[in-house]
Amino acid sequence: MIPAFDANTGALPPGNYQATLDQIAKRLGFTPRRRWLLKGLCAAVESFWAAGIEEIYIGGSFCTEKPDPGDIDGYWVEPDEGVYDRINPYWIDFGLIPIPQVRKWKWRMWADHGVEFFIHPAMQASPEMGFPEFFRKDRDGQPRGVIQVVKAARS
Repeated sequence: MIPAFDANTGALPPGNYQATLDQIAKRLGFTPRRRWLLKGLCAAVESFWAAGIEEIYIGGSFCTEKPDPGDIDGYWVEPDEGVYDRINPYWIDFGLIPIPQVRKWKWRMWADHGVEFFIHPAMQASPEMGFPEFFRKDRDGQPRGVIQVVKAARS
């Protein structure tokens, strides 16, 4: 379950929350921009699940009350070394391409779907910090919540 945003920060309160794609869409899809980003999230998550990736987390400005976040930031946890043989290469292509409308170089997944997914522990946010710690703090170092995307229970 995704809690209410913190009244002081506009972000999720510190903690780890689990939610299905449907729950995330209902709770966080409150603007047209967010609904477009959710389509990208669904494409990424479905591909990750097909590759056997179960631990998928999202955070950043998408998990705040901001009406029009620039993207959905997230990371997934390597289940095993063989995942790189199973995953669609598109989702691990970290080559940068120019994005004229924002005058930046970004990954193709960002350009096409508005998502940026990092890999833990293969990638680090900094030499001393991995993505689990990085995603649980805002730019000022204040704790905030993240959402683990989980599969819906089958009936």
